[in-house]
Amino acid sequence: MLNPKGIIRQLGFERLAGTTGEKKAVEVITAHLDNLQLPYQTEVFSLTTFQPGEAVIEINNRKFPARPYGLNRNTRLSGEFVYLDNPEILELNRGAYQGKIVMSCGFSRRLAPILKEAGVAAYINIGGPGREISSLSHRQKSFREGYVPSVTIDHKLGEKLLAYQGENVSISIKQKVQEAEALNIVVDIPGKGTDDNLILVTAHYDSVAHSPGSSDNAGGTVTLLKVAEYFSRHKPGRDLRIIFFSGEELGLLGSQAYAEKHREELKKRAALIVNVDVSGDPVGFDTAFVLGTKELLGYFTGVVREKGIAFQSSLDIYSSDGMPFAVYEIPSVSISRRGGQANFFIHTSRDLPRYVSNRGLKNTINATIFFLQRVLDAGIFPVRREIDDSLREKIQKYLWNLTYEKPQLEWEDKYKR
Repeated sequence: MLNPKGIIRQLGFERLAGTTGEKKAVEVITAHLDNLQLPYQTEVFSLTTFQPGEAVIEINNRKFPARPYGLNRNTRLSGEFVYLDNPEILELNRGAYQGKIVMSCGFSRRLAPILKEAGVAAYINIGGPGREISSLSHRQKSFREGYVPSVTIDHKLGEKLLAYQGENVSISIKQKVQEAEALNIVVDIPGKGTDDNLILVTAHYDSVAHSPGSSDNAGGTVTLLKVAEYFSRHKPGRDLRIIFFSGEELGLLGSQAYAEKHREELKKRAALIVNVDVSGDPVGFDTAFVLGTKELLGYFTGVVREKGIAFQSSLDIYSSDGMPFAVYEIPSVSISRRGGQANFFIHTSRDLPRYVSNRGLKNTINATIFFLQRVLDAGIFPVRREIDDSLREKIQKYLWNLTYEKPQLEWEDKYKR
């Protein structure tokens, strides 16, 4: 039997997509699949990645450490230093901050094009109180087509720098950016032939820079290995595909590449995605975001209660690998566990194996396996392949911020439903 916490320890290193850390993680995962005697395939996709670098903010001959966003090339620049409580002021007061270095505690994917349009020289993001510096990254398209050099600092330093508003500030960034390849790992477990529906269970195994990613998302990775272990011994009624994605932390790159490559098969056969992202807190609560219908929301919530697990479930989008499949109106259930130290420290160097336990992984693993078993073995497939119209606008906005390109939803017309 696979020991979940033991696998978390094995994966306790930085696994940034397209780097040697990712390759090392592939070896760990595939070694366990080999031991389970499960065949697998790897699918390559290209991306731009980076070797985590360093940054320095200099004011009046004083130097302060910062962390560059991923996909920042080496640069040194200067400008007048300005603090904004709400960075959306950049959009409202057009051109007022051109050439200036702006600091704020706001971060969203929508902010990147606003910064570029405003013509600011650089952006300083203040991290949350009580946390180490988080690792953030520019999107692939931003890097290709133009970005604003950006760094993150911890909260205490942000408070200290408020005193320097109006001063001239310099920022130096040293970071190597490189073209690379990353791997998705795909395991097919054929069913007994109940029907042609295909069920996907997914999780990303990559981490952000500077982090061992124990909760996010070694917790999801080990859940998929336990799913593989169970269904290698219990043949499902329907076909099950297990996918370990890379590149999630750089913008769902692995799942986007997979959805595009397999679009015709997915449109024809994929009935449901079960995605696992963030788990391991011994003290915490279980959540599920159902990107589908109220029917699916009720079905999932009721099924896992049979297993003795009470999820906080909602009909909503979730920023993870289920999203690219929503383009084809393939519903997904994203399972996570949060509320403790492991979840609090995600995207930092303190997302460590010691904050994750077998107890914290138990509900995620058991609920994922039990729900999959019920869906795969149901006499009649229990839910329709459909996404509620109330989620359409949220999906479109999310996909725009994911790629900065107009999303095209290939959804069934209402009158056909």
